[in-house]
Amino acid sequence: MSKHGFFQITQKVFLRKGKELLILRDRKSGFGDLPGGRMNEDEFYGDWLESLSRELKEEMGESCEIKIHPRPILIHKHRVSDGNHPCVIVAYHGEFVSGEITLSDEHDYIAWVDAATYDPKPLFFEYMLDALQLYQKEYVPQIPDGKLNPKGWLV
Repeated sequence: MSKHGFFQITQKVFLRKGKELLILRDRKSGFGDLPGGRMNEDEFYGDWLESLSRELKEEMGESCEIKIHPRPILIHKHRVSDGNHPCVIVAYHGEFVSGEITLSDEHDYIAWVDAATYDPKPLFFEYMLDALQLYQKEYVPQIPDGKLNPKGWLV
């Protein structure tokens, strides 16, 4: 009989500014990353979007206005490089509205890249690479301008 696993949850945002997608680089691992992060244990039974909002403020500063699609657009597996923990990625689509991004010390690189043509292979690897390529294949064609409709749903 197999035993049940224990997994961390990380929430990530495919953050768009028009046709561009925000990518980051994790300072510790040197690999590509997206805004967001792991959920704290006390946040599990609360509003997951509040947990995500906390992570975005920690990583990008307080002055950014971002619209987040309220429903996850993809679920993917992941292994957190710091500790090699198994993790589930819950990913959302987001739209950057305004403000200045101030990176935390978790990341040492930021770039806005063309969501459709960016080649993530040099920076991203394993499951994050898979998730980014899936987003490019499945979602970028549906939302080429990166805009959410007024109700917050994908256009």
